[in-house]
Amino acid sequence: MTTDHPGNSATATSPGAPDRPRTAGAFTPRITPAQRRALLAGARDPIGLLPKSVNLRTLASLADIGYVGLDQSRDVLRGQEATRDALDVWGGALTEDGWQRARAEGAGRFRIVVVGCGKAKQDRRVTAGAMYVGTFHGSCRETAKALLQDGGRQYILSAAHGLLDLSTEIDPYDITVGDPGSVSADFVQAQVRERGIESAEVTVLAGSKYVALARQSWPDLKAPLAGASGIGEMKQRLSQIRLAARAEAGQQR
Repeated sequence: MTTDHPGNSATATSPGAPDRPRTAGAFTPRITPAQRRALLAGARDPIGLLPKSVNLRTLASLADIGYVGLDQSRDVLRGQEATRDALDVWGGALTEDGWQRARAEGAGRFRIVVVGCGKAKQDRRVTAGAMYVGTFHGSCRETAKALLQDGGRQYILSAAHGLLDLSTEIDPYDITVGDPGSVSADFVQAQVRERGIESAEVTVLAGSKYVALARQSWPDLKAPLAGASGIGEMKQRLSQIRLAARAEAGQQR
């Protein structure tokens, strides 16, 4: 999903392709502390969306130097120029040059936590974030939230649907990874490419089958529950991860 637009300095890519950091040119514009904070905040999102807390003046100034454009993953915005009025309505997203500058300013890889789906579900069509009602799934979700306190994105890996945003509406189903009709590694890889999140820093909180499925897309993923003897030990590890993440976040404040 590229975030280029005709009015900035980023190289145009094919529609739907993800932004890729590239080698910066000889001229590097000076940026203000507010602009730097905005770039780093955008780099925490898998597709470079800047948070709504970034003010219009900062967005427009970053667009003027080619670091911010409109979100090109939206059909309605594809190819549109990032004017001040458009930024005011739609917000901004990092361009390729913006990704490169964010990396130069110290941004790490954007962070993703993937939680496996669960057997216990609602009996009606709801969002993926509300579908799974089991205690283990809930513990994984709480742990994902703790790990992403400084930014990032949470997804659910569903045996029926593959990678799900929490807001996607789905119907109940009754299959698990490896069952006939469950999603394949190729299917999940295509979803990952479509979202432009191949190079993310990924943690998977799930059982071994789900970890193995996700590893086909992210070979270097972290799997902190791997090797656990059962659900009880997994829940203990999740509790320890949450405590450590919250303690670390508290020390940084």
